[in-house]
Amino acid sequence: MAHNDAAERFLGGLGWSPSTHPLEGRPPPAESRPQVSGAPGLPGVHLARERLLEQLDSAVVHPVTLLCAPTGWGKTVLATSWIRAGRAPGRSAYVRFEPNCGTAAWRQLTIALTASGISVDPATYARHDAPRNERTVVVLDDVHHVTNQTVLRRLERLISRLGDRISFFILARSEPPLSLYRWRVRGQLTELRTDHLSFTQEEVAGLAAGYDVRLAQQFRYALWHVTEGWPAAVAVTLAAMVGRHEPERVVTDLVLGEAGRNEEVGLTEYVRGEILQHLDPDVREVMLRTSILETVCPGLVEALTGSRGGARLLAQMSRANALATFYGGSHSWYRYRRLLRAVLRAEIRTVLPAEERTLHRAAAGWYAANGLPSDALTHAAAGGDWITAERLFFQYWPELTGSGPRAMPPREGPHPPQDIADRPLLAFALAICCRDSGDIAGMSAFIRLGERALGEAPSAAQAEMLAAVRLAEAVAIEDVERIGDAAVRLLARSEEAAGEHIYADSTDAARAVAYLGLAGSALAVNDLEDADLALERGAELAGKSGFSLLAVQANWQRAASHLRRGRLSAAAAYARRVLDGCRDAGVTEARTITYARLVLAAVARERGLLDEARYHLEESISVHAVPDANGTLASSIALALLLFARDDRTGAAEALEPLLGWRSSGMPRMIDVAVRVLHADLCLLDGRLDKARAILDGLNRQWPGTAEVALADARCSLAEGRSTSAVRTLEGVLADEPLSLVTTVSATVLLAQALRQLGDLPGAAEQVERALRLAGPESIRRPFLGHGAWISELLESPAERSLPPGTEVVTASARPIVTLKIGAAHPASPHPVSAPPVTAHPASAPPASGFSGPEPSSVVFPASAGDDRITEPLTERETLVLRYLRSMLSLAEIATVLSVSSNTVKTHVRHVYRKLGVSRRRDAVRRARELSLI
Repeated sequence: MAHNDAAERFLGGLGWSPSTHPLEGRPPPAESRPQVSGAPGLPGVHLARERLLEQLDSAVVHPVTLLCAPTGWGKTVLATSWIRAGRAPGRSAYVRFEPNCGTAAWRQLTIALTASGISVDPATYARHDAPRNERTVVVLDDVHHVTNQTVLRRLERLISRLGDRISFFILARSEPPLSLYRWRVRGQLTELRTDHLSFTQEEVAGLAAGYDVRLAQQFRYALWHVTEGWPAAVAVTLAAMVGRHEPERVVTDLVLGEAGRNEEVGLTEYVRGEILQHLDPDVREVMLRTSILETVCPGLVEALTGSRGGARLLAQMSRANALATFYGGSHSWYRYRRLLRAVLRAEIRTVLPAEERTLHRAAAGWYAANGLPSDALTHAAAGGDWITAERLFFQYWPELTGSGPRAMPPREGPHPPQDIADRPLLAFALAICCRDSGDIAGMSAFIRLGERALGEAPSAAQAEMLAAVRLAEAVAIEDVERIGDAAVRLLARSEEAAGEHIYADSTDAARAVAYLGLAGSALAVNDLEDADLALERGAELAGKSGFSLLAVQANWQRAASHLRRGRLSAAAAYARRVLDGCRDAGVTEARTITYARLVLAAVARERGLLDEARYHLEESISVHAVPDANGTLASSIALALLLFARDDRTGAAEALEPLLGWRSSGMPRMIDVAVRVLHADLCLLDGRLDKARAILDGLNRQWPGTAEVALADARCSLAEGRSTSAVRTLEGVLADEPLSLVTTVSATVLLAQALRQLGDLPGAAEQVERALRLAGPESIRRPFLGHGAWISELLESPAERSLPPGTEVVTASARPIVTLKIGAAHPASPHPVSAPPVTAHPASAPPASGFSGPEPSSVVFPASAGDDRITEPLTERETLVLRYLRSMLSLAEIATVLSVSSNTVKTHVRHVYRKLGVSRRRDAVRRARELSLI
């Protein structure tokens, strides 16, 4: 190719002169070549993040790898540690671009290439200094500082020409203005963003060990949750703990929202210096003024700042990785990182102290105008707008009292006006504000104040409102007896006040609140029949009332009821409705969200989808100023059960330990039973049969007739060699017709095991076949985990037993494997479902990340095979994505679980659809089952 004089002049003008460009010199000998030139050193306390290093190992075959995240997310440390660990396949070059570098950026690049012995022709961008099969890595750090369009075009051309021989690692705080879509659509772009670079819980524990800081598991989890895995925040916090006698207090300050006030931790200085001062002034102003909000949307930006470009500013913040993430919903909600928002809230008290109340009042007006009374009331109280607060309670009291406690950030309690003693509705309104911030004592005080203000002869409507706030108080503290009594009282008061309501929907809404209260109290004591009756009526009235958060409350109770009965598909569907309803209202943390996530985690665990269960569990636990005791208990036992299902006994025991210190009387019955049953199971696995028997005997005395305890008793009897006793126990459980299909399946599998130990092989096989029939419609897998070996032996073909319809025996290796066609309706399940195949083998589900432990022996139930022809084999990654398509996760959630971008998942999904010859997710799953791919 002819020499290009224009290119020569351009390169010379940018500092790539004939005397300095890499073409002029031969590369230094390999033995004298440094591993990487110009790369910064690693921090003193450094954690090798193997999962990310392995992703870079795989990414090096692509032309471009983009590490895009705000400052403090470990981009530079990751790239440097990868190269210094000797994982680069060939030569390496490192260049960090300076701010406002202009045309000097090209000079910085050429110098780095020269220092690493990489020779590139300045005119043709051809490389002549290395064997054709050598793969070079060039790290371009802080690419967001490169703003010169000519340099960017030349850089893009360099990548295009040499992408087959050089892998470019682009590190930037925001996506650079390069044509990355070219490599993205070809599947040649690897992207690591904040979701991938964030610390996992295990990595937080590893870094804590590096700092020699000892934290109990619950505090490590709290640190991970409140920092949202932000590596710099975790490191700064752990550094502040070094040498402290009570390092947990630093975590407590973060949880209490004091990150912006505790100067000893140093987070405020870091956020100001590394984030806020680098933001565009308009963006910083928007973030500062909207930091008073839990979530922000374009309408709120315009209401609080006067700007008419709210949507543009928020999109700019999201694209610039200004720690604002898109949340969704009808108003296009965004939310800030918790720690960033805490610092901003502290900053606004210093920068805009006189405007804070005005901002709250503006926010209250917007929320009220858009039908979001809970947030409107919160900000009206914070802004001292007592008339608006009073009016909001009067108009929306059924939704405010019946929607359940929120998890609003802690704030200083409201300071009511002097005439509060004469304004009962305002007192009730402030009681709701206290409830949402976790101040139950303040809630009770305001209710008493409002009750005194009503006097001895309140009107029927006033008495109804008082009954509603009393019910809200009982729900907030989860006192089952008080909930039932208060709900009955509200139902009576609503009948008396029906003629006094100004708003037509108040009567239906009040009755909905009462019925939902009755359903909640019945669910708490596992009285599912009464719960379903009250819930049916309450959900119907909530729908008629038009109050969206009442419908959300009804949906989460429906999800809990279906889960108790083992109707996994229905439970998951209603839990999803809860999340959708809260997202639509811009609610990010509330008790209903926590419990809905726990339902989804339980459904995934019963189906053996342990990765998915972990995802929902991690999303469920909210860190509050005053923790929701029962929510915390439920999340903790769910974590312990998940670890136990992964055969991580040590982790399960550690998660269970704090719960064992609780008094049984202070726990709800279901959680108490679950805790002690799991404790007994752990003792059984450790060979401590006497201890396990003592635990179960105590449970039988306290909670006689509980099916879960009976199952644990049967497991203990089997471990003791008392198979006959186990048979009697299990037959008793099944004779009582358990309310839960999961319990029935578990008891049936255990009965088969006991009969097998007694030598009754035909009877054991019959019970296994029955368990398979019951498990099929809901894809229940957990009861089969760990029993695959003996189940396969029972169902071997020589016995020629009658297998379930749709079942066939397939020979794999030397042992037959039973296959069962899934999807037919079962008499016990009135809702036909399209479910993934039952499988007890971890290989049928995506591999878990963060959990370790041996794979249990298993029996596999793949779908019946159809036409086994496929246009093109699926890659390993496409197969992994295909397995997740059958789950309840959205594509964005699948991307989070797999630590890849949403675009990468969408690309894999398109490839899967093309290869399977389908166009929809449902059809892809069906076709994959026909081909025995999942």
